Amino acid sequence: MADQVVRLLVTAPDGAYLDLTAGDGGHLFWMAQATTSTARLYGVDVDAAAVKRAKRRLDKEQAVRDVVHASYAHIDQIVTRWPDQRFTGVLLDLGLSSLQLDQAERGFSHRFDGPLDMRFSQDAPGPTAADLINTLEVKRLAEMFREFGEEKQAARLAKAIVRERQDGMILTTRHFADIITRVVKPPHQAKSLARIFQALRIAVNKELDHIDIVLPKALALLQPGGRLAVISYHSLEDRRVKRFFQQEAKGCICPPRQPVCTCGRKPTLSLVTRKPVEATEQEIQANSRARSARLRVAERRTA
Repeated sequence: MADQVVRLLVTAPDGAYLDLTAGDGGHLFWMAQATTSTARLYGVDVDAAAVKRAKRRLDKEQAVRDVVHASYAHIDQIVTRWPDQRFTGVLLDLGLSSLQLDQAERGFSHRFDGPLDMRFSQDAPGPTAADLINTLEVKRLAEMFREFGEEKQAARLAKAIVRERQDGMILTTRHFADIITRVVKPPHQAKSLARIFQALRIAVNKELDHIDIVLPKALALLQPGGRLAVISYHSLEDRRVKRFFQQEAKGCICPPRQPVCTCGRKPTLSLVTRKPVEATEQEIQANSRARSARLRVAERRTA
């Protein structure tokens, strides 16, 4: 959604902009085309391989000042190394890239056989998808599939996984997908596969926790009048972004039935997009994954 992002986020051609999910540098590249050489563009991404590709792609873009390998959850610490610590625009593109999905060795997709990894940062010390699948008890597995995948057959799938691992560890995406398709019958297999792989990926990377952490930090980095743009790809992400934007636009956190505000909390954001912006048909044809993308934008109030 590069066109919509640039149109709604880049409000000053010589401003400072931060992409918290730089990936291969696509959004930074298009922001560089929409700004002058005096603009300052920065990027952060948790995937070390993606950062290397982004640096190569953006090497000749004068406005791009730095792309850093780090988690956006630590952005308040990362910005201390830069001359710009307040920004005209901040972008957060949630989820994972098509390139990550298509790399069998990353283990994100049931379409390819590979190790059950699913870590965004493969040098991170945290558990892999295989670690969770082979150690969590039935109740916790079911909760994970239900909470992060909204899967109706979560309990049956959890029980099947625990039975299967008694005969040997579940280490590959093919093995894991086979268990799911034995439990879930057509025509529901494709959707269940997508939901369960999504749930496991979210759990491995603590994605929803990190969204809750980064949104207030991103808000704090905005200049007055600066904009925060967030692209989400499923309801669990979008719900959190919508709730955060609405609360910050409202300000007051007093109980709804309280007649007079006593908290004194003022609104910090104004909604730029009342409803999420969706990808155009042209974008969907170029990248089918864009079909589920939802872009929300809010602006930091000046007072």
